[in-house]
Formats: sequence, structure tokens, C-alpha cells
Amino acid sequence: MLELIIKRDGHVEPFTPYKLNQWGQWAAQTLGDAVDWPSAVLEAVSTLSTTATSRELQQQLIRTCLNFDTWSYNRMAGRLYATLIRKDLYRNSRPTVLELHRKLQQLGFMEMLDYSASEYAVIQEWIDHERDFEYAHYQLHTHLTKYAIADRVAGVYYESPQFIYMRMAMALAVDQPRERRMRDVQRFYEHLSKNRINAPTPNHVNLGTPLRGYASCCLYTVADNARSIAVGNHIANTMTYMSAGIGAHMATRSVNDPVRGGVIRHQGKLPYYRALVAEVKSNLQNGRGGACTTYFPIFDPEVDTLLRLKNPMSTEDKKIRGMDYSWGGNRFFARKVARNEDIFLFNCHTAPDLYGALYSGDEAEFERIYARYEADEGFEKKWVSARELLITASNEWNETGRVYEHNISEMNRHTPFKDTIHSSNLCAEIALPTAAYNHITELYAEDDISFVEVQLIDGTRRELPGKAQVATQRGPQWPDDLQAGDEIDGVPIESVVRRSAPEVATCNLAGIVVSNVESEEQYAEVAYYALLMIDKCIHLAHYELPQVGVTSRQRLNAGVGILGLAHLMAKNGQRYTTTEGKQFIHEVAERHYYHLLRASLKLGQELGNAPWMHKTRWPQGWLPTDTSNPHVEKIAPFAPRYDWEALRREIVANGGIRNSVLVAHMPTETSANASGTTNGLYPVRELTLIKTDNQRVNYWAAPEGDTLAGRYESAWDVPTRDMTEMYAIVQKWTDQGISADFYRRVIGDASISSSELIEDYLYRVKLGLKSKYYMNQKTSNGMRAVADTVSAAESAPAAADTQDSDCEACTL
Repeated sequence: MLELIIKRDGHVEPFTPYKLNQWGQWAAQTLGDAVDWPSAVLEAVSTLSTTATSRELQQQLIRTCLNFDTWSYNRMAGRLYATLIRKDLYRNSRPTVLELHRKLQQLGFMEMLDYSASEYAVIQEWIDHERDFEYAHYQLHTHLTKYAIADRVAGVYYESPQFIYMRMAMALAVDQPRERRMRDVQRFYEHLSKNRINAPTPNHVNLGTPLRGYASCCLYTVADNARSIAVGNHIANTMTYMSAGIGAHMATRSVNDPVRGGVIRHQGKLPYYRALVAEVKSNLQNGRGGACTTYFPIFDPEVDTLLRLKNPMSTEDKKIRGMDYSWGGNRFFARKVARNEDIFLFNCHTAPDLYGALYSGDEAEFERIYARYEADEGFEKKWVSARELLITASNEWNETGRVYEHNISEMNRHTPFKDTIHSSNLCAEIALPTAAYNHITELYAEDDISFVEVQLIDGTRRELPGKAQVATQRGPQWPDDLQAGDEIDGVPIESVVRRSAPEVATCNLAGIVVSNVESEEQYAEVAYYALLMIDKCIHLAHYELPQVGVTSRQRLNAGVGILGLAHLMAKNGQRYTTTEGKQFIHEVAERHYYHLLRASLKLGQELGNAPWMHKTRWPQGWLPTDTSNPHVEKIAPFAPRYDWEALRREIVANGGIRNSVLVAHMPTETSANASGTTNGLYPVRELTLIKTDNQRVNYWAAPEGDTLAGRYESAWDVPTRDMTEMYAIVQKWTDQGISADFYRRVIGDASISSSELIEDYLYRVKLGLKSKYYMNQKTSNGMRAVADTVSAAESAPAAADTQDSDCEACTL
């Protein structure tokens, strides 16, 4: 039984139960009947020996609360943990914002922020450390162990959560116009600290510091030559150590294709994939190697090998498990599957025009060229069963959880971009144009390097830089839009010989916690500041590869997702599986897009539209409903809530908006912990979970899980068809994509039949999903208790609790 307490200053005093009771009563005072603090106190004391430090006693009380495994006890643990953080970091003398910043600046951990002493005094009035007591334990633990400025080698931490948010707010507003920047500091701080705006890991960790890597996602493609492949490897290596997750696409030949006219037999994609894995894993992100997803079409001649690269049963020469893979199809492939017909395989070398049409978004053109090759007896064909290919792909996804899927034509059709989209990113929610670089030196160019080469009818050729418009008889035209017949200086163009517009795509992310936004007016402001945060990060960032900075600042791509949908639905008594619930999801997704589009229009009016706005359909008034899948409208009776036509007219009048794209729905596996909410769009798996991220263990609980337990709907109980419909509804209002997870119970002898996998795929294609991400499988009825050991949590299956910890950036 506990008898003696060793205080922080070293002196020993008798254990006084009254003092511990005061701790417990204070920690429970805002939680009502949901916690029994006397029981928690008694259990904590009973586990200790006769002597303990005051810190050990407080830690044991926190552990006891966590072992009760509910939302309210997690909140009680959070209140205790907030006081422990304050004592550990600052003893009884918490610094002011100015004092802390000066200390961190002297240590080299922060940059000087251009605020006067009087402005720091106002900011000191705004920072509210009491908000720490409103956070659950897992929120505080994520902030301290992942986001706070710290000397992690020495184990010294400097920032509690409110200091983190104020540093972010001040860094984001530091170069704003003087007349508004203090208000911007206040609004950024309010929305971040009250968990309305969710920021990705790079923003939390790097804002205000000398480290200026903010891009969460990097996508690139390479052409069918060794020089271009080498450029791709350099991009992957560099962007990994700049904290980005990688999405790669290699348009290369296949095994035994001729090289140099047949002098050399091509080795296929596997050697290049192995080189890519080495580049990505050679640099660490938060203590572990980076991560990449590689994208290839289902029509690739090596597809059977590529689909099995993650399978542990593949032979060593046909196994590359260091990255993930996503295969791409289209509606044509889906029809072949449905009819149980064969397809022939091709690549960028054997059928370059067909390969180009595959990525055009024009499926009619693809089918026309496909039919021409099909009828060409001189074109050597390898025929395979479309259905068998799909079964192989689906089984690999089912068994490994991590062989993904994307719809190539849908990515290029339901988008505001005019340029070609070849792939998504690491987590399968980004959909941005990329184009291959010709030489590694182009990555270090600090200006737009695109050009168009045209042949004039007088026999001369001209190379026109892509950054300037050209006078023609049709009026000023961007070189990208030139076509045969256009006149330059009175001389008609005979043909466009070559277009070169190399591009690495980056996407900066944010999220809106929909369950924490209280009104339409507040949603409008939150959307504005979420996009302004992204804008600032794009322009404040340091780009190790200057050309990445050029394309990022020209496009201004944003990806603002939704968090807390499951919590919001539970609060409103809605379910993923009912017609009313699906209508509610439609309203949430429409509201999200509407306010973000209005905010981007406002930013465009204030700051100017994206420089490459002409490469999108926004100036013509594109809206997501123009290209959304019509089958979505049959899911439930949907009615728009906003005046979209009026907004369209405003966008046309403004010549576009600030951002090329606005919305992407990422997993938010880690950052949902920081915001104290449920992951992204997903239903909860359980009301409580142990989430592991690298060496970090979080005891997560669904918000208000005590009182809303009967209203939360488990992901394991949502049929695949309903999950597909939920994603399709959200995709209607999404210009990029979704990290679309699926969940299945596979207990005992249960299994998923091939016919079911085929039906599920055909339904995804029918409803226009752009991508499919993880397969999460529940293999037992039991729920691991929170009191289980940390080692057990760390050995949990990746697909269950650690699914997004591969990438420092993409854990948003």
C-alpha cells in the first residue's frame, strides 16, 4: 500500500489520500456521471508499492483512466496529462509566447518572426492554455510526441499544444498586410486550437522553423528512356527527404521489348522498381524510410507479375515488397470483365497512340484505337482473360490489403484539369497532372520551361515558350492551345511538332473537422483560412528542386478533406446504410465544396488566380456537377442546397479561382488524433482503439462514445455496397479523389468469393470511384482491451491500426 511520496524537489512526505482525491475530483469535474473518479483513484493507488514519486502517482492515475477504455475516461486522463505536460516542460513557471520563441530562436529551432513586443503582448492575451484541458489524452500525446519542437535525442520538449498552434498561426500570418495580419493570427489560432481546421504533419512540425517542407504529396511520371527514369529517381529521393509521400508512374517498355532497334532486350519494369524503392527508403521520415505507391495500367504486358509483387509467396526475383502498387483500368476493361471476354496487352512502346488514349479521359477514342489494333493482324497480341486479371488483382488486395486500384479514365474525365493525369499519390486520394522531364538539369530551372514546337507552312519551325501567349488570328492563345491552321505573324501552322511541359505535381493538404463547425458562416470562414494556410505554405516553402516550386506556385493545388464525418453523423442520428444518411452525406459534401469554392474565388479576387488557371476549365465555369457520374443520382433523391449557377457566373467573371483544385479526402489516420475526432470519411472501426504510429502508441476513443455509442455505426457493419455509395456521393463533390478504404469481417472459415469481388468492382466503376485504397479485415470477434501491453499494440497488423504511418507527410 502506498505510504510515501517523493516530490519533484526531492523531499519525502507521507502519502495523503485527500490530495489524490482532489486530483481525481478535479480531473472529473467536467465529465458528469460518465466517470467514477473514486474508483479510478483507488485502483491507481492499489497498483503502486509503498513508495512512489508524485510523477509516478500521476502517471499511474492516467494509465488507470485509460484502462477504463471510454471517451470520458480518456478526457479525464487528458486533463491529468495536460497538468503533467505543464509540470514536465515548465515546472511552475510557464513562459510567455515571446519568452519561449526567443529561447527556441537562440537554440536554432525557430526562425525570427517579425512581430513587435507590443504585438507579442496582444498575442499573449489571446493564447488560451486552458484549452489543453478540453483535449482527450490521445490529442495531447500526439501533440507532444509528434508535433512539438523538441530535442528528441536529449529527450527535451519545449512546446505544449497551445504554443504549437500559436507558432503555426504566427508563421502563417507573418507576411500578411499589416492592417490585417493580427486578425489573421487570431483567426488561424482560433480555428486550429478549437480543432476546426486540421493541419498535416509538415505544417505542425515545420511552420516557424528553419525547415520549410510543407508539400504532403508528390507525383511524377517518367518517359520511356533511361534519362527520364533517372530524373524520376532523383525526384523520389529528394522529395522523400523533404517529407513528401511519393506517387510514381513509369511509362516504360516491358520484358524483351527491343531497345536501340533490337540491339538490347529490355529488362522490364522490375529493375527500375527496385531502384525506386532504394531511393525512397534511403532517407528517413520521422525515424523510418519514406514510402511510395507506383501506378501501372491493367493492360501492361507485365501485369501478372506486377500484381503479385507484394505477395510473400512470390519468388524473390518476382517480389518487391518495399512499396505499394495500384493498377488502373477503365469502363472498357470493366465491360470485358462483365462479359468474361479477353483483352490484349500493350504498352507505350508497342501501341503509343493507344496508351495515350488510355490516359486521355476520352473512352470513345480509346475504344476506337483499340478496335483498330484488334483488327490489325500485323500487330502481335498477347490475349488474357479480363476476368482472371481482375480476380488476381482483387485477391492480392484482399490478401495483402495494399494492392490498390484506380480508374484511369475517370481521373482524367471528372476533373477541372486539361492536362493528363497519370497517377495518384501514396495514399490514393490525389489526382493531378504530371509530365516527364527531359533531363535532370530541368529540375533546377527556376522558371516555366514548357514550350511548343510548330511547323509553319513556309517550311520554318518555331519554338514558342509556354509562359507567354501568342498572337493569332483567333486572338491571343497559350501555346498549349495552338493547333494546325492557327496563324503566327500571318503564317499558318502546318502541324504541332512537339509539346514539352514537364511537371512534378505537389499537393498541400488540410482538413475541416465538420463535427466542430457550428454554422454556415463559420464554415465559410474555416474554408477561407484552410485555403489561406495552404496558400501560405506553398509560397513559404523551400523547394530543394526549384522546378517543383515553379509548378507548385503556378498550379496552387489544394486538397482540403473532411474529418469527423462519423462523429457528425452520430450526433445527428444518421447512418451510412440508410437513404436519409446518404442524403445527409450529400449535404455535408456539397457544403464542403461550396464554401471552399467560394473561398478560393475570394482569394482569387484578393491575391489573383493561379498563374496556370488557363490549363484548367475553371475560366469556362467548370463545376464538379458538370462531370460527376450520373449513376450517383440514383442512389437517393438528392437536391442541391446552394445556388451553383450564380457561383458559376461569378467564377467566369473572375476568369477562374485561386486554386487549380480544392478537395481531396485523405485518411487522416494521425492528424485525426491531434484534432480529437474520427478519421476522414470513414465509419469508426470500434469505439476505442490502440493506434500505433512508429514508436508512438495512442489510446484512441470515439468522441462522445459514451453517450453516442448506439448511434455510431461500425465500419465492420457497413456493407461494401453502402460504403461504395458513400464514396461515390462524396466523389460527386470532389475534384481530386478519395483514399477509399473498405472493411470486411473474415472470421473463421468466412471468405470473400470471386463473384463478390467482381460485382464490387463493377459497382465501383459504375458509380465513378477514382480509386480504392486499403482492405481492412477483422479476423476475430474479440476487441483487444486497452490494457493490453504496448508491445502487443506495436505488433498489430498494419492494415488494422498503423495503416498510414508509412509517410511523415501523408499521415494527414
